Amino acid sequence: MDVHASRAALLKLTFIVLAASSWIFTSFIFATRPEAAQAQDPLTKLVRLPASIQGEVFHAQPRIVEVVRMERVNLPCWDKAGETPTDAGDTRWVRLTGRDCENVEGQEITVRNLSNGYTATVFGSSSAEGLTTDFIPLETGKNEIQIRFHEQPGTVVENQFTLIRR
Repeated sequence: MDVHASRAALLKLTFIVLAASSWIFTSFIFATRPEAAQAQDPLTKLVRLPASIQGEVFHAQPRIVEVVRMERVNLPCWDKAGETPTDAGDTRWVRLTGRDCENVEGQEITVRNLSNGYTATVFGSSSAEGLTTDFIPLETGKNEIQIRFHEQPGTVVENQFTLIRR
């Protein structure tokens, strides 16, 4: 076989392989079109329709979606014991807002949920509310929330209250 005949045979073979792989690829693409999927099984629909996972999951299993309540609790004075809310209802996360009534400059403030050990981040603000925390996770039952002010070396002001989550 001369060089030209072997090149022609190789070209024919390459064309046949290209045509076969193109046919297989296009038949796969057209066989998995979303509008062609007639399966009634939600899991099969999830595999075939990845863009609609959220809608399919909510439709197929509505009980797996749990509403997580997040509330804000306003404490008038963080540095003074007083009337504080005790019933958190079914709230899973709370954000504490309020201010320190003594307005001591340069103090370090620590907010902890003693029931689960979570230490919140405290943010200062120039608004009338003054201070806020990130969302603090609550355990079911009693949640002891402790607020500590480290005013001067050796001086600590502490306020503690209980939030009850059902």
